[in-house]
Amino acid sequence: MRFTRSRFVAAALVLLAPLPAPAREAAPWVVATYAYPQRDRAAAIRPLADYLGHRGDHPVRVAVLPSPTALVDALRRGEVDVAVPNLHGYLQARPGSGEIRALPVPDVPAAQADRYRAVIVARAGIDSIQALQAQAAGLRLVLVGADSASGGFVPVAGLRAMGLRPQDDFDSVAHAGSHAAALQALVEGHADVAALAADVYDAAPPAGLHELWRSAPIPPGPLLCRLADTVPCDDIAAWLLEAHARDPSVMAALRAGWPEFGDARVFVPAPAMPVDLPRAD
Repeated sequence: MRFTRSRFVAAALVLLAPLPAPAREAAPWVVATYAYPQRDRAAAIRPLADYLGHRGDHPVRVAVLPSPTALVDALRRGEVDVAVPNLHGYLQARPGSGEIRALPVPDVPAAQADRYRAVIVARAGIDSIQALQAQAAGLRLVLVGADSASGGFVPVAGLRAMGLRPQDDFDSVAHAGSHAAALQALVEGHADVAALAADVYDAAPPAGLHELWRSAPIPPGPLLCRLADTVPCDDIAAWLLEAHARDPSVMAALRAGWPEFGDARVFVPAPAMPVDLPRAD
């Protein structure tokens, strides 16, 4: 009888013991980029996110931040794990100097990479850098945006090299939000000087405008990865180098979202950035 009672008590204790907590689902990797007018950037990075999730057997989530700066800030805060930045965001992130690593970059064909430059153009009556310098105090300058590479910090660096401080030496400085809008502001007389991507200007140069300056080719910004125990940056880098064979839709969608990627078909390891690139403040 005593043996039977002992077995009964043991069984009761097992039944009353708390059940083990269910395993928590892994937090999704957040694959993110920044918004741009007339470009569905969420659709542009969805195949990339799905591909990484499939390769890592891990849940993923897509996010689109308001700007390249907001994207890098979210990466630093741990709210983004893999980022598709522009060059400005890449330089701001300073990969290798903290908890952010550079991933591979789309391999843009040489002829197309050569066309990704910035230009500064002006209305009639301003046909030289000397005229721009002399008349700057009465001129309205329009940029694409502070976070833009070809329509922002690269041409601003060009103006500084001419001895012009945009915020101090021009009558006004405005941000148009897109390259097409910056050019249209000049055409419609809302600005006197505009900075934008050369390929947008070259596609249909309006009559009566003068090109004053053109930058060297601007390299694209490599993808970025947040260094963390839960984010396998080394594996992600390797998966990207295989994406062209495993899932061509990854690069096809990125090309649709970023014209500067041209006809890129593959990722290549991120090169060292040229030392003469302007600083992204």
